[in-house]
Amino acid sequence: MNESINRELIFNYFSGRATAFEKELIDQWSQSSQAKEQLFIWLLEWENQNLQYQADVEKGISRHLVHLDEFTDDISAYEGRATFSQGIQLSRKRVLWMTAAAIALIVLSGGWLFRDHIRYEMYTTSFGQTRRLELADGSKVILNSNSTLRVPRFSFGKTTREVYMTGEANFTITHTRDHQRFIVHTDKNLDIEVLGTEFNVYTRTRGARVVLNKGKVKLHYLDGRARKQIMMKPGDLVTIDAKGHVSEQKTESPQNYSAWKAHRFIFENESLQEICNLFEDNFGLKVLIPDSTLAAQTISGSFTALSAEELLEILTDDSGLSYEKSEDGKVITLDY
Repeated sequence: MNESINRELIFNYFSGRATAFEKELIDQWSQSSQAKEQLFIWLLEWENQNLQYQADVEKGISRHLVHLDEFTDDISAYEGRATFSQGIQLSRKRVLWMTAAAIALIVLSGGWLFRDHIRYEMYTTSFGQTRRLELADGSKVILNSNSTLRVPRFSFGKTTREVYMTGEANFTITHTRDHQRFIVHTDKNLDIEVLGTEFNVYTRTRGARVVLNKGKVKLHYLDGRARKQIMMKPGDLVTIDAKGHVSEQKTESPQNYSAWKAHRFIFENESLQEICNLFEDNFGLKVLIPDSTLAAQTISGSFTALSAEELLEILTDDSGLSYEKSEDGKVITLDY
């Protein structure tokens, strides 16, 4: 390895503090597969040390009240001098009344539309992005691409520990002294009840999947009109298809289902069609396979990639396939 490439330099690079010369040096060094693997190891370490910042809502509100007081003081200083163009005097009391009326109108007209943003902290990821969070109770969440997590702004960790998610996320839950339950609600009539554990949840258009790495979770799901439960143990894999059918199985490598945390994609006899679904879910890229026989072919292996283009290049090179992009670059067609 190039002796000038070290952990400190790479961390500066991830933080955006590397010089143009250092960036070029890192780009050249990272071309080899061995260097790229080391780069991903350092990336995972850096991301674990740099969790997403959570806004201090209370402090923000306090600052806003201070600014409001300054605003009313300014009105007092100029009371009697502010006028409309018609020469009508604008008193401090009238200004405050008009301000209150305007705020009330905004709340009444827009409050319903934005109620979720008031009640919940909203965390989202775009295509090709992952995000690391630490919740108020110490639990850690890693959101996969194209996913959303809603956390109650005022009650979480106090009266309840319930969150709401769509997409895919990996959870590491902190156990509390009072054994408070942690519940993940999804949009698939599937709730995951937790007591100190690590698991991966996938919930998208094509169905849902829960894989348990450590501890114990209880699934609550809807079977027709009946509510049912499944108690999961480490290595259990539960899937729910688009029609709501539930299946249970064991996996010897539950960690493979959350390898995306380190930008790795592990396939075990995955069909090309299933891999195409991954491109659409994670990168917003539609991949078409006109040949049904080709779509059914399977791929196994572990691949490391930071982008859709990089993963596509690796897969096509290894399988001897070719691809064409649409003019806007949003649709890919695979062929022999």
